[in-house]
Amino acid sequence: MTYLVKKLKSFANDTKGNITVEAVIIMPLLFWAVAAMAIFFDVYRTKSKADKAAFTISDMLSRETNSITPDYITNTRTLFDAMTGYSSTYEPVDPGDPFSGYVDDGTGMRISVITWNEDESEYELEWSKERGDDFVALTAGDLPALADRLPNMADQDAVILVETYNTYEPVLDVGLGSTEISTFVFTRPRYAPQLPFDSST
Repeated sequence: MTYLVKKLKSFANDTKGNITVEAVIIMPLLFWAVAAMAIFFDVYRTKSKADKAAFTISDMLSRETNSITPDYITNTRTLFDAMTGYSSTYEPVDPGDPFSGYVDDGTGMRISVITWNEDESEYELEWSKERGDDFVALTAGDLPALADRLPNMADQDAVILVETYNTYEPVLDVGLGSTEISTFVFTRPRYAPQLPFDSST
């Protein structure tokens, strides 16, 4: 009995192999922590790229003095895809349908021109166009819900609203899952009082 007790005490006091056991426990947690930090940083990087792309497109539209066409809207979304690193292809099939031939890559864009009517004390929608499956064109009935997010404007002043959407898919599964990234950017036209849309071209 004494021999067995001595062996048990010796086993309890034996510290050989502790580093191996601790490494087996800690290393997976350490690898997960490093991977999680990299993924979280990449999410913020992707969000930053989407913000910069939306601001660039908004600024580009604000400098236009000619009418915006359906092809212009389509190419603007292609520009957004290129700036954010998404691949998109566009091979027109039907010249009368700007959506034909466009391979949806999970991004979306909506461009709208909104004015302020001082007499009615309300925003008015001039036009709204979308690309991608994540948006539908705005209607006049949608504007009250956006009123808190739109700027204060003078009577008949216009603002160009650019909204974008894309999804971040992490390379490694660290529990984050897919992350939806959206932007909401508005800019006042710089060189013209309005930004008209011409669907005939």
